[in-house]
Amino acid sequence: MLKLDNVKMALEKAAKEIVRQAKINLSATQNIMQNDGKMRRKRIDASGNLSRSLKYSDITNEDGNLSIDILMDFYGPFIDQGVDGTRNKTPNRTPFSFKNEGVGVGMQYSIFEWMRAKRFRIRDLSTGRFKKGKVTSKSYENLAYVIARSIKRKGINQTYFITTPFNLTTSQLPVILEKALGADIEAYLLSLNQVN
Repeated sequence: MLKLDNVKMALEKAAKEIVRQAKINLSATQNIMQNDGKMRRKRIDASGNLSRSLKYSDITNEDGNLSIDILMDFYGPFIDQGVDGTRNKTPNRTPFSFKNEGVGVGMQYSIFEWMRAKRFRIRDLSTGRFKKGKVTSKSYENLAYVIARSIKRKGINQTYFITTPFNLTTSQLPVILEKALGADIEAYLLSLNQVN
C-alpha cells in the first residue's frame, strides 16, 4: 500500500510556515490602511492572545484525503478580512459587517477587560490631566461603551495577517507536493521490488 509520508511532511512543513509568518505579521508594527482612509502605524495583536492561539491541526486522513486546518481564536477571521462599519467600509470586499451601532454587553465587556489589561488612564476633562486615585469602574464602563460604538461605526480594518502567508505558501505548494509524491511513489516501487 502506498504510504504518503513525504506528502504529509510537506503539508506539515507548509502549515508550520503559514503559522510562523502569520505570527510575525501579528507581532510586527506596520502601516495599516484604516477604513476611514487614513494610514496608521500599529501592531495588529496588542495582547498577543491571537498569536498564541494560532496553530495547525494534525493531518487528517479520511477516505484517502489529506488536510490541515489552521486554528485560531474566533475573532481571527475578522482581524484578517476586516469588518465593514456602519459608516465606513473596508477598502476591499469583506464577508463581515456590523449591521447596527448597538453595543452588546459581550463586546463592551471585552473592551473593558482589554482596557484593564492595558492599564488605561482616564483624563479629567476640566484640567486635561490624568485622574488621580482609583478610577471608578463606571467611568471605565462608559469609556468601553464609547470605544465599542466607535469600532462598530468605523469597522475593523483588513490586515491579511494570515491570508498573505497562506496565498504565498500555497502558490509554491504544487511543486513541493509533486516532488514529495514522486518520492513516496519511488519508495513504494522499491518496496515492491524488495518483496519480489
